[in-house]
Order: sequence, then C-alpha cells, then structure tokens
Amino acid sequence: MKNRVINDVLSHSGKKVHPRIILTPDDFKRIREGDDCVYNAAKAEVMRVADYFMDQPLLNYEIPDGIRLLAISRRMLARSFNLGMAYQLTGDKKYARRLYEEMKNVSSFKDWNPYHFLDVGEMSCAVGLAYDWIYDEMTEEEKKFIREALISHGFEPAMDDYLNRERKRSYRWYQDTPGDNWKMVCNGGITVAALAVCDEDDMDAEYLSDIFGYAYENTYRAVRDFYLPDGSYSEGFTYWNYATDYLGYYVSALKTATGTDYGLADYKPVEDSAYYVKFMCSNTFHSFNFGDAIEELVCPETMFFIGKNFAKADIMTMRCEQIERDPSLASAADLFWYEPTEPVGLDGRPMGFGSVGGDNASFRTGFKRGDFYAAIHFGDNDAYHGHLDMGNFVVEWKEKRFLCDLGQDNYNVPNYRIAYRYRAEGHNTVVINPDEGMDQVQRSICHVDRFSDGSEGDAYAISDMSAAYSGGKKMVRGMRMTADKKWLIVRDEMELDEGDVGYWFAHTRGKINVSEDGKSATIEMGGEKIYCAILGEGEFTVMPAKHLFDGHVQETQRDNSDVTKLTVRFVGSTNLSVAIAPMTDGKEPDCLPEDKELSAW
Repeated sequence: MKNRVINDVLSHSGKKVHPRIILTPDDFKRIREGDDCVYNAAKAEVMRVADYFMDQPLLNYEIPDGIRLLAISRRMLARSFNLGMAYQLTGDKKYARRLYEEMKNVSSFKDWNPYHFLDVGEMSCAVGLAYDWIYDEMTEEEKKFIREALISHGFEPAMDDYLNRERKRSYRWYQDTPGDNWKMVCNGGITVAALAVCDEDDMDAEYLSDIFGYAYENTYRAVRDFYLPDGSYSEGFTYWNYATDYLGYYVSALKTATGTDYGLADYKPVEDSAYYVKFMCSNTFHSFNFGDAIEELVCPETMFFIGKNFAKADIMTMRCEQIERDPSLASAADLFWYEPTEPVGLDGRPMGFGSVGGDNASFRTGFKRGDFYAAIHFGDNDAYHGHLDMGNFVVEWKEKRFLCDLGQDNYNVPNYRIAYRYRAEGHNTVVINPDEGMDQVQRSICHVDRFSDGSEGDAYAISDMSAAYSGGKKMVRGMRMTADKKWLIVRDEMELDEGDVGYWFAHTRGKINVSEDGKSATIEMGGEKIYCAILGEGEFTVMPAKHLFDGHVQETQRDNSDVTKLTVRFVGSTNLSVAIAPMTDGKEPDCLPEDKELSAW
C-alpha cells in the first residue's frame, strides 16, 4: 500500500490540486448550496466560530501540566476547521489569511511536544488540513515554510516513533500492543498532513511513502483490535469518540485524496459500534461512562462518518435527530460527512441489548427520552482506560441519571490506581473484605454468560464475576428487567467465608431517603423519584462517596462531595437482590416483584 499512495494522489486528485483533504471542490459546492436543518445549523456555527477566532490572540506554546501541549493542538484544530471552512464557503480571503497566520504561528513553535505524541498528531492534522484548504491563498514561500515545519515538527518525530529511535517520550505508543486510541489519533493526524504535501517537488517521496506505510499498518491492526465483535469499543465511550473522530479524518482524507482507504475501515464492528453507542447510551444519548469515560452526550459528528462510510441511513438519522432537537450541537465536522437522507428509525428492535460473550448489556422500557433505562458493565478490568468496575451499572429515568458512574479521575494524581473513582468502592458494584490493597482483581476478565433481550419475557444479563475477587470468592451478578417493564432487579449470589464482610454500593447525585426499617429507599432528583427495595435480607444505609481507608486519599483527586451512595453491608455468604422502579406521579409501587435465583431467570 505504501508505494501506491502518492501515485494514487496524482492519478485521482492531480498534482498540486487542492482542496483534497476530507472535502473536495465538489463537496464544498454541495455544502454551500445545502439548505436544510443540518446544513444551515452547521454553516451558521462555522461562521459564528470563525468570526470569533478572527479577534482572538494567536496561540501560545503552553504545557501547564508539564506533560501536554494538547490543549493548544486542539485549539489549532478548531481554528483550522472553522476558519478554513469559512473561507471555502464564502470565498472571503480574510479567513484564509487569518488561518495562515495561525499556521505560521504554531509552525514557529520550537516543536509540537513530541514527548507526548498525541500533541504532534493533532497539530499535524490541524496544519495539514489548513494547508490543503487555503492552498491557493498562500505564496510559494509561505507554503515552503509550512512544509518545513511539518517535516521538522511532525514527520521526523513520527519516524522517531515508527523506528523506535531513542528519545524522551511519555509512551511508546507505536510499539505498544494492542495499544490504545493513540494509534488512530497519531497515525491519522500524520497521514492527513502527509497527504496534503506529498506531491510537492521538494518532498521526499520515498520518505513519505514510508510514513504512509508505517501509519497504515499500525492503524489497520488497531481498528481490528479495538472495535470488538459485538460493536463495543475496548476503551469506553469517551475514547471511542476520540479514536473514531480520527479514524474518520484518516479514512476520509485517504478517500478524497486517493479514491480509496485501502480497506482501513472495511470492518463491520466499526459500523456496529454506532448501534452499540445507541443502545448502551441512555435515551438522551448520555453515555454509560464506565472506565475513564465522561458522562456526556455521545452522538457526535462521527455518526455521519460511519453512516456515510457504510451507507447506513439509520445511523445518519441518529445525528440528524440530535441537531434537529438542538441546532447548537452542529459543528464544522458535521459538514465533513453529512448527506441529506430520508429519516430511518430503529423501530422493531428488542428493548434489551447485549450478547452472550459480550462485555455489557442495557435494558429500557422504550426509546422516548424520559423512558426508564439501565445498563451494566463487565469486561476487562485491565483494559486501557479501564477501572476496577466489574459489575458496575447505571439507571436513568425522566432524563435524570439517578444511579451514576463518576467516570475518570484526575490523570495527574500521584497514583491513579488508588484514586477513588478508579477503585471498586467508587463504582456501583460489590466490595468484599476491603483493605488497603486493590478491591477487585485488576487482571480479571468476565463476560456475559447468559442473556435475554426480553422479546419473550424478562430481559436479563448474568455474569460470573468470581475472577474479579481474590481468595476463591464466588460472585455472580445479574441484571433483570421484568417483562411488564415495571421493575429492574440487580441480584448478587455470593459464596463467601463465614467472616467475610462486604458492601453493595450505588452512587447518586440525588437525595436518598431510607425507610425506618432500612428495607427500602427513595432517591429524588429534580422533582422525580425512583424506589429501591431489598428483596430478602439486608438493610440500606447511606455513605459519602469517600475512601473506606484514609490512606488512599490524594489531594488532587476530583471532588465527589455532591455524591452519596446507597449501601448494603453484609457478612458471609449472601444472596442480595435490590429492586428498582420509577415512582410515577411520586407514588411507591403497590407490591414488590418476585425474587428468583439467577438459575431461574
């Protein structure tokens, strides 16, 4: 593949013909003429942001944490997207000249911080795309200056990493196997830049061909490692979003410049990841933020990339509906991939989502925004950006996340693996015999052992989580939504030693009220309530979202003072079932559901 790219650029795009990165002249013409909700919202946002950037100071070289220039790289990317798009849409040269000044400024930096190579990958993408989009508005001298910066600040550090040359670096991302999202971001950004300049007379074709080859080989393998067979992404939703953004830039730039992506994204789990996101997120498209993910809206511009790449109108519709609901969500990147299509829904699919052998499952009463939703996570505790969160779950109703995950902690704490949000005690799962050590086994993998999507009765997912607990403890957790959609039940069956002490935790930012007998509790958020009841032995109490051992506290951890946790303490072997239901009109349920052993589900 590597020896084909430059020849394919010349035959498909023509020598020194621009723009050819992600969008072509025909694409920009289509965008200019486009007149519907998505086109109009995105173009309005582009012009608003571009005009804002016109009056802002140029960027400074800043590494505030001593590690990352990344915030500056991302600001440059935003300027490239919006100033470049504004120029292409209006023809007004002021946007092109301002974007050149931005490029010249960052190209004059001493480097793009190759110590933390994500910074280089993102900055290379920003500068390469800008070079392509305003190519005709630069002088030959200006173009040469930018190309020299791309070589010294982008391509040379990339070759250092591809060839594993000795230098100071935070992470050998290229050599790491299977690695993480850096594969898509770093290789994608470098390739975008190389595609923008590869046909210039002063560029070394063999050198750039090596870059194309190294980047493609590494990313091809990563795509097949990270997008799992059930459509899930190994690093969670936040990093699915990040990696898939750059996969989109990479694949799209290859296609517009050469006419093909050489099979890079020809992989069904990439397509399926859009459905995974749809079903594992809540009905408001807020993420189940297990691991280092953030609780946020996860229906990004990337949906248009996947929908376009795989010709799936229902995936395109997911993003269209978000923009139609809230036009302020639209951005320049929507215009990279959006194409008008007739809306296609997901009607007829089961309410339960998951599979035997999968890592996660979700359940819901419907797809309206206020419908009852819950999801549970198993998987690999030692995955990149994973936490000790085997069995973690969330619950949402009436657009409120009643039982929540706290997501990522501060990456710069001295010891991330004792941070509260990383440990099992900081998740909605079970902790057994807590001490100053790890409270789940880090190198443990558990999958869904039994699953029903609810199309013929109850929906459920069950996993033997024993591998996550040391000392031979038997721990099996299941989540079940009853066939009448009235109850969600989380059941744990534990075979423990007589003196073992354990805790069942469920975190919330709502107000917890526990009944006098401790057998039930209500959680209130924004005028709405859910009801929680223990089926059998046990009593609820309330605890703050704090470490059980003060020695784990680190001052730079993220603040959890707005969070409390519903708790059940138990001793010895226990079968613990907690039933959860929405309180429609604020009323408690008339009766509790039947408690059944997991084997009877």
